Amino acid sequence: MTNLGDESISMKTRLAAKVESAWLRQAARRELSGLARSWGQALYLVGGAVRDVALGREVGDWDLAGHDAVELAWAYADQRGYRLVMMHEEMPTARVIVEPGAPAGFLDFAELRAPTIEDDLRARDFTINAIAWDIRGADSVVDPTGGVADLTRRVVRASARTCLEDDPLRTLRAFRLTAELGFALEEETAEWVRECGPRIKEVAGERVGQEMLKLFAAPHAADAIQRAEEVGVLELFIPPLAAMRGVTQGGYHHLDVLGHSLLALHEVERAINAAERIYPGAAAALRVYLADDHRRAAVRLAALLHDLGKPACRSVEEDGRIRFIGHAQEGVRIWSRMARQWALPGEVTKAVATMTRLHLRPLQLVNAGLRAEDTEGKPPQEAITLTAIRRLMRKAEPYGVGLMLLAAADRAACRGPGSDFEHRRRVVEMLDDMLTRYLSWQREQRHMPRLVNGRDLMRALGLEPGPIVGELLDDIAEAQAEGEVSTREEALALARRVLEREERLPRSG
Repeated sequence: MTNLGDESISMKTRLAAKVESAWLRQAARRELSGLARSWGQALYLVGGAVRDVALGREVGDWDLAGHDAVELAWAYADQRGYRLVMMHEEMPTARVIVEPGAPAGFLDFAELRAPTIEDDLRARDFTINAIAWDIRGADSVVDPTGGVADLTRRVVRASARTCLEDDPLRTLRAFRLTAELGFALEEETAEWVRECGPRIKEVAGERVGQEMLKLFAAPHAADAIQRAEEVGVLELFIPPLAAMRGVTQGGYHHLDVLGHSLLALHEVERAINAAERIYPGAAAALRVYLADDHRRAAVRLAALLHDLGKPACRSVEEDGRIRFIGHAQEGVRIWSRMARQWALPGEVTKAVATMTRLHLRPLQLVNAGLRAEDTEGKPPQEAITLTAIRRLMRKAEPYGVGLMLLAAADRAACRGPGSDFEHRRRVVEMLDDMLTRYLSWQREQRHMPRLVNGRDLMRALGLEPGPIVGELLDDIAEAQAEGEVSTREEALALARRVLEREERLPRSG
C-alpha cells in the first residue's frame, strides 16, 4: 500500500523535474541559474509559472523571488547586457528584458516578503500560486500550503483566511482563477469569500476592472459567475445586478431578468467555445473576432449586462403584458457608469455599450423574416434584405460579430410559454445566415473599385472633415453594391441628394 506522504513527495519531485525542463529551454534562463549557483544563494521560481507548468499551460510571467533578488537582477543584467526596469520601489521588483517584444520575454525579480521562502509562500493568495522551485536545480518544489495536491484535485483554495482579509480583491480573484483554469472553488474558501466579500468596495475600481477583464475573457467565465451567484457575492462585485433579481418578464421568458442574463452568459460562452457547431457558416470569422481577449470579455459582459436597464423601465399594460420600453438606452447609461468606475479601456466600454444599445435589432430582423415565412410563404432571406443587414452592421461596427453572438444567446436564454426549441433553432440558423451573407458581401466589396474617396467628397461638396464624410462613403458603397451607382459622377450625385434630404449641405458663399 502506498504511503500518502511518499506519494506527496513523489508528486513534488515529478513537478520539480517538469518545471526544471521548462525553465531550461531558454538560454537566458539557463544563464541565470548558473549565476545563482555561483552566488550560492537561493532564487525561487514562484507563483503562476510553477502552476502553469504543472498544468501544461503556456507560462505568461516568469516570477522569481529571493533574498537580495534585485541585487542579483542588476548583476545578471549587467553581465549579459540586458535592459532592467524597476517596477516597484516600495516592494522592490526588477524586470529584466531578455527577449524584447517576445511573449513572456522578461524575468521579474522580487525580494522575499518574509524571512523564509516558506513564510513568503504562506502569505500568498491561493495554494496553487504558493509553490516555488529553486532555479539552482532543486530536486523538489517548496509547497508549504498543499498547492501540489490542490492542482491534482483541481480546486482553488485560499492559503488562509487572512490572505483574503489582507487584500479583498482576492475574493474576486478566486472566481477569476476558476474561470481561467476550470477549477472548483473549495468550500471553506467559499465561506471565507462570503465573509470577506463585502470589503471589495474598499478596493480601487481600476484593480477590480482589471480582474473583471481577465475573468470575462477566460474560458469558464459563465461557471465562475454562476458560482459567485451561488456563494452570494455576485452583487457585491457587480452591484447593479441586485435590481435585476425578482424582476419578472413573462411571454418568451421563463426566468427573472437576472436568471435570464446568467443563462444568456452561459449561451454566449457555449457559442464562443464551440463556434463551428453552432455557427457553421460564420465560424471562421468568429474565431478571428474572438481571438482578442478584450473582445471575448466584451461579448460575455454584454451577455450578462444587456438587460441592466429593465428594472428601471418595467411597466405593465392593462392587458397584463409586461413592457420594458427604453431599457437598452438605460442599460447603456448604467454600464457607462460602471465602466468609468472600473477604469476599463475605451474599446471595451464602447463594445459593450454598442451591443447593449443594439441587442434587440438583430432579433427584430429575424422576427420579420419568420413572419414573412409564415404569412407569405417566402423564404426569410427575401424578407431580410442584404441592405437591412448592412445597415445594422454599420451601426454596430466594429462589433457586429459580437452583436450577432449576443442576439443568439439572448434568444436561446428565453424558454417561456411563448417559446419552443424549434423556434430557437431557427433563430440561430437565421442569425448565422445573416452574418454569413454580410461577411460574403464584405469580401466582395474589397475587390470593388472605389468610386470616390473622402477628399473627393469634401472638395466637390464643400465639406469639412468629420463623421459625415465616412457616413456618405458608406452610403455610396451600399448603393454601389446594389448596382445603383457605378461612376464617380453618380456617386457624388447620390452624396449630394443625401445631404439635401438631411439638410446638411453646406451653403455656398
